[in-house]
Amino acid sequence: MTTVLAPGLAIPHLIIEGENQFSMLIVRSRKGIIFSPQTPSVHAAFVLVGTRDERNFHLEALSAIAKIVMDPRFEHKWLRARSTKALKELLLNADRNRRSAPPLQNGFSKQ
Repeated sequence: MTTVLAPGLAIPHLIIEGENQFSMLIVRSRKGIIFSPQTPSVHAAFVLVGTRDERNFHLEALSAIAKIVMDPRFEHKWLRARSTKALKELLLNADRNRRSAPPLQNGFSKQ
């Protein structure tokens, strides 16, 4: 399911078979991705993939993403980051309330 939440932002998500799986793919498109003619182009996409038993973790990820992108400077910083490392630092250093969460591997995947 694709969810364009705001101009420039989409959070597509997919439920897969199995147990204890959750991954997030983060995409930046300076040109913009068109999900449908009825929605604005997207520059930041957070693709969530997980099993049904990870629904709570899925909701926590959505909450963390929402807090990050609500920063009025997010889109400006996102589009102007010069490298993958800069994008990762933008997300990891975002000013947000951090809760105790399961350790993440590879930056963004819970395995």
